[in-house]
Amino acid sequence: MDHFLAALADVPFFALGVRMAAVAVFIVLSALISERAGPFFGAMVTSLPVYTGPVFLFLAIDHPPEFLAQVTVGSLGSCAVIPVFVLMYALMARAGHTALPSLIVALTAWVSVAALVQLKEWSLIEALVFALPIYGVTILIGRSFTQAVALTPTGRSWRDLMLRVLMVTCVVGAVNAMSPFLPVKVTGVLSIMPTVMLSLILVLHGRIGGPATAALLIHAITGMVGMLLAVTLVGLTIVPWGPAASLSAGLATSLGWNLTLIAIRQGGRALRNRRLARQR
Repeated sequence: MDHFLAALADVPFFALGVRMAAVAVFIVLSALISERAGPFFGAMVTSLPVYTGPVFLFLAIDHPPEFLAQVTVGSLGSCAVIPVFVLMYALMARAGHTALPSLIVALTAWVSVAALVQLKEWSLIEALVFALPIYGVTILIGRSFTQAVALTPTGRSWRDLMLRVLMVTCVVGAVNAMSPFLPVKVTGVLSIMPTVMLSLILVLHGRIGGPATAALLIHAITGMVGMLLAVTLVGLTIVPWGPAASLSAGLATSLGWNLTLIAIRQGGRALRNRRLARQR
């Protein structure tokens, strides 16, 4: 099986196709879940490493564990500034701006901060310590963006959804096609750059409205704390444990975190319902 995967990984279009397919599938899932169950549950899908996982898998097949350990440092540094992108988009979307100007402002802010972050040579733990407070502050500030958010009914068809997904997966494919020609640090940035969130904005802003899309991304920041922990675990264990065990443990960490968030939310909702029932 390992030889088969390695052989397929030697085919550039296979690896690229898997990454693009992963993005397409989970963007469709995020859109459908958001439209039916609300931004929180869409965010729990969004913040899973469905995109980052295949990137790390193919890097592990193509390169020694030491290379992937270096990539995780760049990935954590990239993760640390994603909240800047989300907050700027949320501010623009809540102010009533359309997707394009909101994205331009958010991407400009992200590129500026990411460039500054990349000036420092981080260790894995330093990058984690730098990222966690940023996520904590963003989650606190972002509460106002997630309260009483109404979805915007558009009546748009499956054809509209699939055309948008096709467009953004082509963008993702172009970004990934460039990664073999870039330095290790930049590869780490591309593995968790806000390409996926950008894709979701392009797909969802016109379908569920800017405020609801902003709420989804703010909830996704809470879910991405699990990805921070997962990437850190991979960086610490990829050399001593090997790729299979390390990547599996990272995936389990991210899944476990999101399932815990869902359980806490559902438990809190059940508790509130019981209190309301007693008051009646």
